[in-house]
Amino acid sequence: MKKLQIIIVCTLIFSMSIGFYLGSLMVPDLPVGTMIAGIIGSVVGVGIVLGTIKFRESRKKHNIPDIDERTWINIKNFYAISLYIVLFGSMLIVCLLIAFGTETIELGALSIYLLILFFLLVIGTLVVRRQ
Repeated sequence: MKKLQIIIVCTLIFSMSIGFYLGSLMVPDLPVGTMIAGIIGSVVGVGIVLGTIKFRESRKKHNIPDIDERTWINIKNFYAISLYIVLFGSMLIVCLLIAFGTETIELGALSIYLLILFFLLVIGTLVVRRQ
């Protein structure tokens, strides 16, 4: 287990170094504050994930699984239904935009639309998992 943790940390440091090197090649005048924010954000993100895993392991004192096959079936059904809703809803939005004469879609509006979709899918998954 200790070797696995060392390998994970080394892989993380190596891949972050490659990422920062490629970033400095693509944007040569990148501010130092942006790089520091990227490093701190990466470390905090990994820390939150590892902390959540450790917290769940410490709370789990019995061998009852969090998710059984009924939960997996409910999650599968939720994703199948939400896929059709997202596909038909997106098709309806595109058809309405074409009907109103819109020829271009702004990237900001598209990213907000996708952010809302992912947010709703995560919330739906959490709700389905708790039932």
